[in-house]
Amino acid sequence: MINPVFMIAIPLGLAFISLIFKKAAKWILLAGASINVIMLFFLEMGSVAIGGFNKLHAINLSLGWYSYTGIILVSVLFLAIVIVSFDKIEKYGTVLLTALAGISGMILTSDIFNLFVFMEITAISAYILSMKGKKPRHSFNYLVIGAVGSVLYLLGTVLLYNQTGFLGMSGIQLMADKINPSYLYLPFFLLFAGLAVEAKLIPFSGWVKGVLGNADSLTGALFAAVYSGAILFVMGKIFLMFSNAEALRTVIVIIGLVTFAFGEAAAFRQKKMRRILLFSSIGQSGLAIALLALGLTFPAVLVIINNAVAKMIMFTVAGKLNETYETDDYTNLTGVFYSNKLIGVAFSISALSLIGLPLFLGFYAKLNVLTSLFNGGNWFIPVIILVFAIVEGAYFIRLLISLWAPGKEGEYADVKHAAGTHKLFKPINVVLIFILSLVILAAGLFPDFVGKTITSGDDVQFSMSQLKGGE
Repeated sequence: MINPVFMIAIPLGLAFISLIFKKAAKWILLAGASINVIMLFFLEMGSVAIGGFNKLHAINLSLGWYSYTGIILVSVLFLAIVIVSFDKIEKYGTVLLTALAGISGMILTSDIFNLFVFMEITAISAYILSMKGKKPRHSFNYLVIGAVGSVLYLLGTVLLYNQTGFLGMSGIQLMADKINPSYLYLPFFLLFAGLAVEAKLIPFSGWVKGVLGNADSLTGALFAAVYSGAILFVMGKIFLMFSNAEALRTVIVIIGLVTFAFGEAAAFRQKKMRRILLFSSIGQSGLAIALLALGLTFPAVLVIINNAVAKMIMFTVAGKLNETYETDDYTNLTGVFYSNKLIGVAFSISALSLIGLPLFLGFYAKLNVLTSLFNGGNWFIPVIILVFAIVEGAYFIRLLISLWAPGKEGEYADVKHAAGTHKLFKPINVVLIFILSLVILAAGLFPDFVGKTITSGDDVQFSMSQLKGGE
């Protein structure tokens, strides 16, 4: 079996090698991302202590079924994004390898200071990649907000170490159950605020519109799917450390729900595809955070997976449409799927899954969310989710109709009325995107298999024992 540390060490080592062989950096990146996916089948489960200390004081990497689900999600999506957007990588091969190492470290680490280190590695890569949008003002805004978030997180780490004497999550969790919960509120909130920048939560999401609204097919998919998915899995580990800080968790639930409502309402008002998707991503992040703060880990994981896979597909397509037609306003892109039917089907499956229609993963996710909330005696939050599910359905259906139907309303649907007939992707990329969409469909058709796969074991530190919908 392979030590999980190689999921971090190999991409980082290859990043240094790519600095020497700059012309081959793209291919080194492809090799590194492929190696990480292959290693997923051979990883050693459990907790790995590094440094020769005991578990409570060592630098720990933890690979249980919670972190394993997260590392599978980000590794597979990262490789898919590299393949589909291979021609967009240009000189960013080293940066992307560094990002892969940082993202893998974020999910695998069980030490809050090392989490900070991996966050900084990932954030620096993100700042550089955001410059691909050729909007330096927005990148600078992202850097400033991210820097503030990093300072808040580091301050929370210092306070938490002062109060508990541990940096390892297992040690902090052990001490958190023994001290007055009110002493944990400030460090907990500081950690949360630091992570909330990348999680796109209000009021920490000021950078999102400028960066994702101008992202290309590579960076849009990377930020909305891989970066977002990783940070949400990290949030889940942070919340589980502070299970007794009920008052602050309630505040975070409110922040998550406000973010959810704002994101979905803002998406409804947009005409540009990337703005629709970025506000939808903000909303889905808010919902996932609210569920994690409530302790509903399994439903939250389903929401994260569904959103990550769908947004990877949709941002890739939206970015490519903007590059091809120099606009992502869907009112000017009528009928573009008429000549790209397989891509259109993949995009449609993703959108319908986000809406939560039956037969898709999104339906299973929302069913679990609602069932878990009802089982807990909560009726208010399900009403909010159902109301904004209607809003979400309205703007996605409106988008799909425009992209599929050539010409204006009332005209005969003929290819001559389409906004364009360009082929968007190479055949191999079309097949890959379509296969990813079939994963969403298959997960919706066989939900029991998905549930058993995710919850087939308990994490070393963090249990996924919440009820699944229908149980």
